[in-house]
Amino acid sequence: MSIEGYHREKFASAVSNLVGLGDIRTRVEHAFVSLVTVDPTKMIGETGKKYQALHAKVTSRPEEAEGEGTIRSTLHHMTEEDVSGVAEEILEIHNQLLRDFSAG
Repeated sequence: MSIEGYHREKFASAVSNLVGLGDIRTRVEHAFVSLVTVDPTKMIGETGKKYQALHAKVTSRPEEAEGEGTIRSTLHHMTEEDVSGVAEEILEIHNQLLRDFSAG
């Protein structure tokens, strides 16, 4: 599998997590767990830059409790609107990866 195919697969899994049960923070956290092995620096073009910025945003706070992790800590401190925006950005990156694949 190509690296681009790997990224599409991981973002498809992340999007699947966004449409499940649970509150938005839990769904976005699960989506990011799906993306934990995606190295933003290995993504090309604008999608790479967009994911690097999103990854930095969602891991910007240190964990407050042992084992909490930076993603959960950061999402906990975001407004619901901000967390929803993160979900939208994941979907946008996923859709761009699909468009790039279709064009190639």
